Amino acid sequence: METLTPAHTNTETDLMDQIATDIQAGAYAPGSWLKQIELQQRYKTSRPMIRLALDRLAQKQLIRHELNRGYYVYEADNDEVRNLLEVRAMIECAAAARIVRHSTRPECDQLENMAQTFADLIDTGSIVQQHEANQIFHRQLLSMSGNPEIVATIDDLRRRIPSAPAGQWKTRQRAKQSSIEHFEMVTAVRNRDAKALEDAIRRHIQQSL
Repeated sequence: METLTPAHTNTETDLMDQIATDIQAGAYAPGSWLKQIELQQRYKTSRPMIRLALDRLAQKQLIRHELNRGYYVYEADNDEVRNLLEVRAMIECAAAARIVRHSTRPECDQLENMAQTFADLIDTGSIVQQHEANQIFHRQLLSMSGNPEIVATIDDLRRRIPSAPAGQWKTRQRAKQSSIEHFEMVTAVRNRDAKALEDAIRRHIQQSL
């Protein structure tokens, strides 16, 4: 399990997002129970705030609530993961044309910097840091479509696949391949090549299939 550092959250949404990020990064293993007193200490917040955040995460199907026992991290089966990744690929590939049409040079520069940050963290960062850098890259890419609902929809889909890096980056070589594909996406956007971007996105997501 990844070592966590104390987090400070200001709202229920902030808290929910932080717990979700930690789950997706593999900090809480699939099937593990989420003890509210430990979460309260970890996130420096109140028990009612923890309970509200856990209820919302359960509604989004990232965790499950078992009566009289508590909350645990949901472990999707292989078929469910495959279906969710296919949906994600369809949406992101469909967004490729919008991304190349709406992107600006400063946005491309920022995207390339984010790709480099992820690449650097393969050798120097923790799995949580790699996961967060990967999330930031993909949010930036999708935000360049000009449609914030695409970003929100993909965020929800990603949250339904806990411990993404544990499955996606089983080896250092797989992580490096993800990095290569990030830079391919940057190049495709700079070249206004929607087809190349779509191909890179599809290959990137299918790493996990």
